Amino acid sequence: MNRLADGTLPSLAKGVGRPGYDRSRTRIGFAHIGVGAFHRCHQAEYIEDALEAGADDRAEIGINLRLPSIEDQLAQQDGLYTRLLVEGDKTEARVIGSIRKVLDAERSHRAALSALSHPGIDVITMTVTEKGYCHVPATGALDWQRPEIEADLQQATGRQSLPGFLAEVLTRRMTANAPVTLVSCDNIPGNGAILKVVVSDLAEAVDRPLAGWISDNVRFPSTMVDRIVPATQAEDLKLVEQLTGVVDKGVVVGETFRQWVIEDDFNRPRPRWDVAGAEFVRDVEPYEFIKMRVLNACQTALSYLGALSGLATSYDDVCDPLLRSFAERMISDESSAVLPDVPGMQVAPYLKLSLSRLSNPAIRHTNHQIATDGSQKINQRLLQPLRDRMARGMPSPLLETAVGGWVAYLAKSQPAFGATWQANDQIMPFVADTARASSGDIGTFARLFVAKRDIFGEALANDHAFADRIAAVASGLVRDGVRKTLGATMAGTGA
Repeated sequence: MNRLADGTLPSLAKGVGRPGYDRSRTRIGFAHIGVGAFHRCHQAEYIEDALEAGADDRAEIGINLRLPSIEDQLAQQDGLYTRLLVEGDKTEARVIGSIRKVLDAERSHRAALSALSHPGIDVITMTVTEKGYCHVPATGALDWQRPEIEADLQQATGRQSLPGFLAEVLTRRMTANAPVTLVSCDNIPGNGAILKVVVSDLAEAVDRPLAGWISDNVRFPSTMVDRIVPATQAEDLKLVEQLTGVVDKGVVVGETFRQWVIEDDFNRPRPRWDVAGAEFVRDVEPYEFIKMRVLNACQTALSYLGALSGLATSYDDVCDPLLRSFAERMISDESSAVLPDVPGMQVAPYLKLSLSRLSNPAIRHTNHQIATDGSQKINQRLLQPLRDRMARGMPSPLLETAVGGWVAYLAKSQPAFGATWQANDQIMPFVADTARASSGDIGTFARLFVAKRDIFGEALANDHAFADRIAAVASGLVRDGVRKTLGATMAGTGA
């Protein structure tokens, strides 16, 4: 069977969407760092829609800083790949053509730098996951203790971190007098502001004139992105072969819902993503709050409690009446009180929509995948609304139960607590040390864990009553199980 590429587009099976514009007449005016499944199912599709509408002639180059290799997936396919949208038993296949070229920086650092430094690139977007920004989750500051940051400070080229790599790119753009807009598309509140801080602070440390040029010539708009995109499975590749008649190594699968809200702060010609439904707004923060503290908070809480219940996916979690009720009550009874009023995203209907999306049987997002890198997600999804409630004198037993679920989930990855699964988070060395220091006592583990200031912040880390409550929840989840612990908590709140 032939591989998907420009030359095989005419042979695609009927009913499969494909570029209706002339790809050869587009120019590379955008670049994206971190060409994973989410980007290909989200931002790249918005670019595709703008090209199809004739509203913009700019395609993109995709660059991965590290594995997985994007060249292995898409180089032989001329950047083409199939995007599947699934809802229930309905499937829609579309070949996306907005990525014209791909590069792996690990293979050719110089080529990646050269591509991103080209003056014709107007906008550089990125999806590198929360930990890729090398920031302290509790404060948003650059984490100078990160090994990759320490290494990048010692070298002028070949830098490996995102802030270091971008500093190299911007050094070249400064020489060429080529202003640019850098757009974070990761789930971090104020992602543009954090990107500006980590890049500017590193630049200040290595090249003060560069920091000044960045201040005058680089924009960092914040964004809110939304579409559920689980990891591609082997059966998805086989399904695409059946639907299209060609082999495709770059398949991505997502739900039908999508949203993109972007701060209107560009210093080059603004992209026409609005023709595809993207919203350019003055302030993204209210949209971020709603999405992260409702949809993402539900995903995070359910992933830990679902895994502790022996469930596999978010779909299984939402179909469990107790877990669904817990998530609904956590948002409606607690988080909603400290959320802004956003037109079109009122909390009650947005919560209903979020749970409906999670209950799509065709989207099987695994609990362990969602639970990955919780240390980078917990602050904006659960801890900040909890802090906001504490500042108003409001108790938050349900949010604290979700936090206790995270603590119990990490504990259960350690031999002292049964090593039930392998957790994936950059703080796992700390988790292992804490588990050993706790001598198998989950309450001790929880109290030591909550004292970690770079996650919980000074106030919570020093709050012994809070630590005791989290210890009680984690102990109950490990000792008595999810159903008994949640049942008692929800009965106590009148749920």
